[in-house]
Amino acid sequence: MFKSSIGRAAGPAVLTLVLAGAAACGPTSPGTSQAGAAPAAATVADPAATAAGGSPAAAPPAGGTPRAKAGSPAAGRPTPSRTTVTAAPAGDHQAAIGSPGKDGGAVTAAAKNLQLTAYDPAGGTAVLSATGPAATASAPATASPTASATASPTASATTSPGAVPPAAVAAAAVQPGQLIASPPTAAAPQGALVAVTGVRPGAGDTIALTTRPATLAELLGGTEADGNVPVDPHGITVTPLVKDLKATAGLTGNGVQADASGTLEVNLKAPVPLPDGASLDASGSLQLHPAVHFAYHGAAAGSPRTASIGFDLGAHAQWKVTGDAARSTGAAPVRVPFAKLQASPVLTVAGLPVVVNLGLTCYLEVSADGQVHLEAEQDATGTWAVRADYTGGKGWTPATSAETKVTPVHVRLNGKAGVRAALGAEISLGLYDTVGVETTVAPYLRAQAEGSLVADSSGNPPQAQGSWSLVGGVDLNGSLLAHLKVFGTPIIEGKLPLPPFHREWPLLAGSATLPAPQHS
Repeated sequence: MFKSSIGRAAGPAVLTLVLAGAAACGPTSPGTSQAGAAPAAATVADPAATAAGGSPAAAPPAGGTPRAKAGSPAAGRPTPSRTTVTAAPAGDHQAAIGSPGKDGGAVTAAAKNLQLTAYDPAGGTAVLSATGPAATASAPATASPTASATASPTASATTSPGAVPPAAVAAAAVQPGQLIASPPTAAAPQGALVAVTGVRPGAGDTIALTTRPATLAELLGGTEADGNVPVDPHGITVTPLVKDLKATAGLTGNGVQADASGTLEVNLKAPVPLPDGASLDASGSLQLHPAVHFAYHGAAAGSPRTASIGFDLGAHAQWKVTGDAARSTGAAPVRVPFAKLQASPVLTVAGLPVVVNLGLTCYLEVSADGQVHLEAEQDATGTWAVRADYTGGKGWTPATSAETKVTPVHVRLNGKAGVRAALGAEISLGLYDTVGVETTVAPYLRAQAEGSLVADSSGNPPQAQGSWSLVGGVDLNGSLLAHLKVFGTPIIEGKLPLPPFHREWPLLAGSATLPAPQHS
């Protein structure tokens, strides 16, 4: 009798445990994978799930940085923890594909071995192709035997490595409502961030998709992330705009303070055309150390609490201009673009790729307002920074700085004129092929002379007749654009000007008596 009492009590208890375990595992259906199948690199265990279902907690990522998940400690969920933004491994072209996380978390990348091989942003169409043995979707680590028997076709496809799955099976790896974050590929050189609206099998091992633009708020959810990431100079594409231009990548040198681990050096020699068919001879070199800044703090109601994007550009420039200006160059200075530089560094944020697009057009610029023979060689070192910062309820605000030192290496003037020579860069910064920040930065040397002047950086006093002045300076200006909507923030109406940054400082100034005319 005592044994039968135990049996009568144990039966309901066992049934209760079975039902509790089934509830924790959640329903399964073909084509739908269970929650909790996040890769170790992007997730942290939820203690509430362990308590409810009895499943062991997932191990934290190898890098020690858990993915933030929204929730209240009182409810048994972890509070969002800050993730460090890092550079993604070079050469990885696989797209991250998954559904937005539960409780406001970031997307959990599920589908694997798929690459964006065709993309039409205007038409909203895309094609994914298998890049490995099979296009797969991650299977739940804690699936019960019953759940495994009813898992999606994609999950079962992982049991046959080495065989490319049929198009129908590959298509099951991607579902409408999922997000795709693609690093740069041949089809999308500046990356892509889209939401899937339709899926159908394509030819061979491809998947044909219809899509809509997605936002970082959808991708990252409640993630808390900050970081400054150097841009690898070997990943910068240089397009010459003049005949004699050479670009090399190497280690940081010349004592320049820089955030990047390497240097891109551009050397040029080009004529500067002047009115009446005249020209000045120009040459120079520009060493660049770019780094990108990215921050994203917790989405709420479809937009982050705060966010930031920007760049730091450590630079060392030398340029020389020689020739005769017979007349004024006019109201606008003469500008000679000599190189276009483009890079699309990929950041890893909560285990997901975020693509930053950085573009620079480097130029020489000369203006003169009189007749003068000019020989000017100058050196500039500086760190130029531009930020666009977002705060919920307040919108976007820009910030700029341009710490610069300009030194005349050698200057020779003879005539009566003012001359300004600059070596600058037009810079654009954006995400996933949408420009969000445009700016122009230009260190310059300005000389005003009536008579003659010879000066250099040797420390010797200048040789001069008449009056003269040498001034160093830097100009920085630009604007924020509506395309910052990729963050999921309210759209900027038109352009929001950056606060202009203008600094000048005297280098040399003085006067000397001109020699009296000689009478015969």
